[in-house]
Amino acid sequence: MATQTASGPVTADPVLRRRVGIVALLLALTAIAAVPGGLLWPEPAAGGETYAYTDIQPVRDLWWGLLVVLSAALVINVPAQALLTTFIVRDRGSGWATAGAVVLWIGTALYAAGAAGWAAAYYFATAPGVDASVIERINDDTAHLFGVMLPGALLVAVGTVIQAVGLWRSRAVPRWIPLLWLTIVATFVVPGNGVAGLITALPMTAASLGTAYYAWRKV
Repeated sequence: MATQTASGPVTADPVLRRRVGIVALLLALTAIAAVPGGLLWPEPAAGGETYAYTDIQPVRDLWWGLLVVLSAALVINVPAQALLTTFIVRDRGSGWATAGAVVLWIGTALYAAGAAGWAAAYYFATAPGVDASVIERINDDTAHLFGVMLPGALLVAVGTVIQAVGLWRSRAVPRWIPLLWLTIVATFVVPGNGVAGLITALPMTAASLGTAYYAWRKV
């Protein structure tokens, strides 16, 4: 794609275009792949954020695999989102986009580390021969169980909101993209599993696809 300057047309750097294209593709693919995660996510029988032995033991392999896959996808997805947003927002709103990217990277590291620990804790607590009360003792220690993951999730949400402000101020993308990014706030209110989880995931997926497309188009 060529851009026009005062001195004439300038051909886009093919290396830059390829690099942005790869990051955009990773953002799009991981966003789409995460959509079924809400449907597969088990629902606690007693409600709340923690799970009982009977919730996890029959699906312990699925539980561990789902958290590991979603955490790995998050480590790819969110930094890709942050990078592409800073690439799109060059002038007006660039400070917001950059600050949001920093917050997103820190939040992603904390969330992924916490989710991996949560997956392992429940997986080993529900192994054959392990007393069913072990998982209850794990649930009682919420400081270690969620002490890293929850701040990470909050930082990812805050970073996304900050970058959405940068996108809105930049006018570099249609307004629907930053508005859809703001729906991340709903994930702290609406349950993340089942049909409700699917509904909250769709706007975020659309925002990811829109960001990926306009970043690639900007090269």
